[in-house]
Amino acid sequence: MLFVENIIPELHRFLDAGDRIALATLIHVEGSSPRPVGSQIGVTGDGRSIGMISGGCAEKAIIAEAVRCIENAENKLVRYGKGSPYIDVVLPCGSGIDIFIEAKKSVDIVKTVYESLARRMPIQMTVELASLHSTISAAAGESQSDAELFQKTFEPAYRILAFGEGANLATFCTLAKNAGFDVIAFSPDEDALRYFAQKDIAGMSIFQGMNLSTLEIDEYSAVVTLFHEHEWESEILCAALNSNADYIGALGSRRTHDIRLASLAEKAPTARPSRTIKGPVGLDIGAQSPSEISISIIAEIIAHRRQP
Repeated sequence: MLFVENIIPELHRFLDAGDRIALATLIHVEGSSPRPVGSQIGVTGDGRSIGMISGGCAEKAIIAEAVRCIENAENKLVRYGKGSPYIDVVLPCGSGIDIFIEAKKSVDIVKTVYESLARRMPIQMTVELASLHSTISAAAGESQSDAELFQKTFEPAYRILAFGEGANLATFCTLAKNAGFDVIAFSPDEDALRYFAQKDIAGMSIFQGMNLSTLEIDEYSAVVTLFHEHEWESEILCAALNSNADYIGALGSRRTHDIRLASLAEKAPTARPSRTIKGPVGLDIGAQSPSEISISIIAEIIAHRRQP
């Protein structure tokens, strides 16, 4: 089983290969769970799967049930753990989890969600629990669940636009991609670009230079500058401050950041104040090496996304 946060692209590839599919979604937890409500597993008719719901406790049972739903072209609501008739599936935490398996409209749902996310537009799946009927509509808010309805909002992949040079850029982009982020790297540094070419990091987009004219920086994007020569960063940070970027961070000491903010204050006003830039970028963990600095930045982005 392969784990990714967003299973839709892989399920779409299964469809392109002619596979039948089902979509299993965690819709309710009684007690604790290693994965949040809304977590999903995609399953093919021959039992291949992607994603994770219970951390491994119930996955085999969920996949087997999903295969049966595919064969019978039916939807199903199944409970595992506490209060479940399946006494052979034990959740060590003592919790109960409810799983909705969609096999009737799974093809249409996956195609519609895939197309929306490709346009970087959120979209919402609503399940009427009494009838087990699913619908898809433009996203109206966060995922939620009650006794009658379950709603899951699919959001575009969170994207990091990284600008820089040298080992800091190369290390940061590699670790950010391994952490599950979409990464777009920009650099005037030919050595860094050669490094990326040699590594051939799957799914990473790489551009030479600092051309910002075609960039779409939306609310599912983070902008990070990783320069030692800070004259490169002014145009980038101004563009980020005039965008809907969710997070903006810039490498450098506290003194460098103070100078940066003073310099930006002398330029044309931006949609957001320059003080919203995270600087020095990254959590304060005493990081020194490129790897430690990268980890501190990635951790700060995760904390910014996950913590209210």
